[in-house]
Amino acid sequence: MKVRESCLTAVTFFMALIVPVTAASAADGPPVWSVAGRGTTVYLFGSVHLLKSGEFTLQGELEDAYEDSEAVFLEVDMDDLSPLEIASATTERALDPEGRTLDELMGDDAALARERAAGIGVDLDLLGQFEPWFAGLTVVSLVLARDGYTAAAGVEQVIQDHAAADGKEILGLETLDQQLAALDSMELAIQREFLLKALDDAERPTESLDEFLRAWRAGDDEALAKQLDIEFAAAPALYQSLMVDRNRSWAEQIEGLLDDGRDYLIIVGALHLVGPDGLPAMLAGRGLRLSRH
Repeated sequence: MKVRESCLTAVTFFMALIVPVTAASAADGPPVWSVAGRGTTVYLFGSVHLLKSGEFTLQGELEDAYEDSEAVFLEVDMDDLSPLEIASATTERALDPEGRTLDELMGDDAALARERAAGIGVDLDLLGQFEPWFAGLTVVSLVLARDGYTAAAGVEQVIQDHAAADGKEILGLETLDQQLAALDSMELAIQREFLLKALDDAERPTESLDEFLRAWRAGDDEALAKQLDIEFAAAPALYQSLMVDRNRSWAEQIEGLLDDGRDYLIIVGALHLVGPDGLPAMLAGRGLRLSRH
């Protein structure tokens, strides 16, 4: 199964966005969504996982939502996991269960992968024991880090730091293993394409990210939805696993929060709030009324 030329960049996995139930054009920044229950309000915000230092601050409608919320939900509550637990869970998923090396898993594409890696100063031998999906994500995160993009400056970490300082409860919509499993379930052919495209993109690492960030900052729902369609056009099974199934699970959890008398702020990758399979659309499909701020 060949992934289209634009392929699934690591931006797809590291980023996420904000899309309305009905299409809207550019707004004044990333929107905050709210769903009201009986005595409960759940706020939704689409995050960017990697940013440069100081690019994101808690302000405006998002700050109001944060202040109103007793607890914060992230995709995964990493704050409850030790570095050893994170490393163990990641390694278990990133290693091939049959013990094959990265070169073996890449097959006929191994030489091309090495050539592209050498061109950007990356030694694939350092990733030789891992599966292609993990190698691809690592390559892109390393290259983006060279340009100053880190998770420490991303939306989740900034909000998590605020919540920890303010004594707000931090919760997770899924476990780390569940999140990793969605990536680990990629077909091997898609993993190969993913690593090759990640290496190719690393020669011009911020092009896709810059386009994404322009749309995210502008609240341009149409542009974000279009990017999501492009990313997954040739990988419907992956779209189902990474986006639809997870959004459906999260929508069910969110609906279950609406009667417990507490207010919540939920932060998920921005692409999870996009289009007909996005969280706002799924929640509306359950008969819930959403507001966009």
